[in-house]
Amino acid sequence: MIRSLLVAVWLLTFVTANPHRLSAQSLPEDVLDSVVSVLPVWPGKPQGGGGTPPGAAPEGSGVVVGKDGLVATAFHVIEPAERIDVRLADGRILPAELIGQDEASDIALLKVPEDLPLLETAPHPSLASRACVISNAYGLGLSVTCGVVSARHVSNAGFNPVEDFIQTDAAANPGSSGGALVDGEGRLVGMVSAIFASRAETNIGVNFAVSSALLARVIEDLSATGKVSYVSAGWGLENPSRAELQVHAGAKIASLASGGPAQQAGLKVGDLILALNDRTIRSPRGVISALALVRHWEGASVTVLRGGRQFSIDLQFPDQVPVGAQQDRSDVGLPDCPYAHVICRTRQAVFPVESFDPLASATRIDTDLLVTNRHVVADRTTVVVFTPSGPLRGEVIPSSYRGDLALIRVDGLPEDGAVLTPAKHITGKGPLHAVGADIARRQVRVFAPGEVILLPATDAELGRLHITSRMQPGVSGGALVDSEGRLVGIAAGGGEGRFEALPAQDVLTLLAGRNTPDALAVHGALGRALALCSKAMEQAGANPASEIEADLVERISETCQLSRNQGQYLEAGRLLGMAGALEEAITLHQAAVDQVPNSLNARLSLLTSMQLAGRYEAMLTHARFVLENAPQDPRALRIAIQSGVWGGDQALARQALAQMKEVDATQAEAASRFIESPPPKPIPR
Repeated sequence: MIRSLLVAVWLLTFVTANPHRLSAQSLPEDVLDSVVSVLPVWPGKPQGGGGTPPGAAPEGSGVVVGKDGLVATAFHVIEPAERIDVRLADGRILPAELIGQDEASDIALLKVPEDLPLLETAPHPSLASRACVISNAYGLGLSVTCGVVSARHVSNAGFNPVEDFIQTDAAANPGSSGGALVDGEGRLVGMVSAIFASRAETNIGVNFAVSSALLARVIEDLSATGKVSYVSAGWGLENPSRAELQVHAGAKIASLASGGPAQQAGLKVGDLILALNDRTIRSPRGVISALALVRHWEGASVTVLRGGRQFSIDLQFPDQVPVGAQQDRSDVGLPDCPYAHVICRTRQAVFPVESFDPLASATRIDTDLLVTNRHVVADRTTVVVFTPSGPLRGEVIPSSYRGDLALIRVDGLPEDGAVLTPAKHITGKGPLHAVGADIARRQVRVFAPGEVILLPATDAELGRLHITSRMQPGVSGGALVDSEGRLVGIAAGGGEGRFEALPAQDVLTLLAGRNTPDALAVHGALGRALALCSKAMEQAGANPASEIEADLVERISETCQLSRNQGQYLEAGRLLGMAGALEEAITLHQAAVDQVPNSLNARLSLLTSMQLAGRYEAMLTHARFVLENAPQDPRALRIAIQSGVWGGDQALARQALAQMKEVDATQAEAASRFIESPPPKPIPR
């Protein structure tokens, strides 16, 4: 990862920087009267306004959305607030009452004791049409910046579970959250919600506002009941396969709730959703966005593709849902989980935790028992478990199980929460979902489904499930569940479409290991080695790879081998390979392959180390394995071609090339030239 190219995602609560104001003289002056500065009182922070220097307090913005003083703002601006005031355009400061909030869309509704003027709502904006942000940027009071509408119906920015954003390059900066996005005539286009910002914390022209349509929909519910209820079609969605995407983009129906609106309307598993209420759909997130605008008494028209035939179906969302659909539908009011209820409910069994790893997940398998990864706890004896009612202290329970799982006992978990029972048999068929903590969204999520690449090797004591089910940092220790919500594994990590989980059978082995005489000794030794390995790698990572001393290389190699942890083997091997300690790197990567023979990540890491060391013939066996088991993976195909050319197996190289032509024609052209006119073998490092 190239650090200098990273873009940090910033929510728009106040941080210090220098302001940049632009004038928008074409706007009528009175538009400022419909926008306010929001001055929340956060615990331990001063309040903005009243002489507080800019930069010393959190501030945001708000836009008038209704009579009798109704003002909308971004929920993240006021979420931790103990008190909220607003500053009007004329400088007066009034108290504000929180009427309701919707975390899914990041919208909150306030009420102030004065009737303020409303902005006229703009028609749906055109691309590149004029757009201006009116906000309390940097806490300096209301100002205006202008640009254009860059994109519409953005649903995949990743800030909120429900997104229907208007993207603009009009400058939005810290303090702008909750401000108004207006068109060239001063009519409301949306409410500023989030930005992408550089590491210098400044605007880079990629800013997002909640559309006026979603804003109106949410405010309607909040003003009536203080909360928002979204419709549910009762379907589980997934992205189409790469082959399907060559023909049509959309959202593929992966499952249907019995008696739900989608099933009653005649939709079937495998149908590809192309449009919803005339909005083009390109992904499951697009469906969430479009459905979020639908009221319960309204219907929705869905355009689908089935067997090459395109047609439309009308969905209805009655207020009184039949009993069967009530039991099996997707979660109404939880639009961040577009899957069957039985899958979404598993989130109740997964908790964010903090221990040796500052943020991971743990899965509930009994009334007072959680399971997580050993690398999450290492040598720690306690864990902080974050529950809806507050943090709890958990105790790590020793076991003689030697793999990457650890057991936690914790009292006080929700009595009505879900408990997942480990499945005794795994078929390897059907979609699988990872369920775990999403760091950015601060919630437990069900991630996009995937499939089994390989089951655990039959002769591997610590084999793993190898899957395409998406994971990300924070998910380690979370659940891997099947289409019926059954626990089939514990998430361990991975990347580039190759992820791994400890099979549910290992959880049973972990439980049985509590009662063995050597439980304390085994658990302690592995935990200490893991912690020492991590500490040594952290020390090495603080220096350029070329400057890692020989004694530190030896310490990393020894302690990481003692950890018996495949993840540590891979990370330590990568680090030592970069430092030129190739023999040690190969030893560690080979240990990872020996422990988990079906791991594509381990095989690819070993192949890379062998290539750097010039062991081309030794690469062939592993290259054949990755080609056979990952024929759609470009990296696996590239390394199989290189192995075949430099290892003397032209048949392997040409077999991988034929597959590359189906997967990526552009890379296939370069690979063909590589085979026909191979460069000299690299000199071993």
